[in-house]
Amino acid sequence: MTNGGLRTLGPAVLLGKVMAWTTCLLATVLLGCWLFLVKSGLRDAVVLGCAIGIAVLTVSAWALRRSSGNPDAPSVYRALADRASIAGGREPGVLPARLRGASAQLNGQVLTFYGAVMALILPLALGVGDPTPTGRAAEIASSGAVVRQLPVESVRDVVRDRHNNGSTYYCTVSVTLPSVDPAGSGRRVEFRSEWSERAEVGGKVYVAYAPDRPELGAVGDDDRAGVDRALSGRAMSNWWTWILGLGWLGLVGTLFVGSFTSIRDQRFPRRLRGDERVLRAVVSGYDGHGAGKTRIGLSTPTGPVQLHVDGKNARYVDTVGQAEGHLVWAPDRNKHGGKQGPHRTGAVFVGDAGWFIPGGLAPDYEESARAKADQHASVAPAGENRLLDLDCGWILSIPNRLMNALLISALCVLALALPVSSGVWRPVVGITCAVGLLAYGMAVAVSKDTPEREQSNSTSGAAGTS
Repeated sequence: MTNGGLRTLGPAVLLGKVMAWTTCLLATVLLGCWLFLVKSGLRDAVVLGCAIGIAVLTVSAWALRRSSGNPDAPSVYRALADRASIAGGREPGVLPARLRGASAQLNGQVLTFYGAVMALILPLALGVGDPTPTGRAAEIASSGAVVRQLPVESVRDVVRDRHNNGSTYYCTVSVTLPSVDPAGSGRRVEFRSEWSERAEVGGKVYVAYAPDRPELGAVGDDDRAGVDRALSGRAMSNWWTWILGLGWLGLVGTLFVGSFTSIRDQRFPRRLRGDERVLRAVVSGYDGHGAGKTRIGLSTPTGPVQLHVDGKNARYVDTVGQAEGHLVWAPDRNKHGGKQGPHRTGAVFVGDAGWFIPGGLAPDYEESARAKADQHASVAPAGENRLLDLDCGWILSIPNRLMNALLISALCVLALALPVSSGVWRPVVGITCAVGLLAYGMAVAVSKDTPEREQSNSTSGAAGTS
């Protein structure tokens, strides 16, 4: 068997990449159409089509995982390391000319974060929105609606909702619609609407009606924007559109800033020219201090060195522990460490097996290692190593319950994207789905944090004593 015994690893890696990029794109298009487009056949088709695409990809990932026998994460990581290795390895002391695939790590982080947030936003947005305007509003809009501010003539059936922010009263009010004939007496109609304050006789209300078809009645609101939204058929109220729209834009802005910062952090050499600093090294363990700062322990001729990496260090160590290779860095080409501080030097561990792990060296380790480092390494002109990306097989390595949760969420999004009349089921399904995913994510984070901290404390200083 290839790929560490996992026959489906190759298809899983390919599907994982396609699903990550495509799902984020479909979710973006779906949310944009839902927030900003008015009711139309095009909007319904695009929203439903995107939801179907997300559901198909998620079902495919779930089925592929099931057909693989739900492998455990460590076996997937080992298979990925085997996949990234080159046949026969490379002679000790010889470095590749190129390190390929470094951008995959940054892309994976961006897609994971964006996809996770969109998985929470989508069901919430679809749940609190309305895919179809009310029947009366749709008929009035198609019959040439006009909007007038008219006096309230009567108020009945007042209900106060203390839990609904922005519209705390539901009232049935009556008004008299102006007659097309100046000599006419007009037509008295009533409608139920939401008010920010209790409606009173003599107060003003914005009313939409069709002058040529007064028998259709009217729709109204104490806010002109509410009437306009009812007529346009937009799925979201202005309040929800602003909240979700600004949150979405803030998310995109955060990703751009984070991406640029992360690019600065990845200051290791990408193309080796032979003038880099090189030390023979062996992966020996990891340092358990610092929940957010991971450090792989390397044994070198100068003594133990800690390589700061972006990811879970225990995964690297448990997967390729005792692997031999070279610690490579170029101080003159890597003068700062981005958000990690101005003194950290970009570095990379290049394994003899054909993969590499990017990271950085703290000033004290870089200074002590520089004196004994080789400055003229042998570089194979046509050689290249691939990034040891332990996240690219995420379809097989994520917890089984998380895959099931993603499947349920995708099916909920599909149901909410159907252009059918709203009911109580819509907000219940949407809010329950979003809250359930958030609660599950927090529970997973807490459950993983405890054993990792215990393991970190028990292995503290492993890099320095090995």
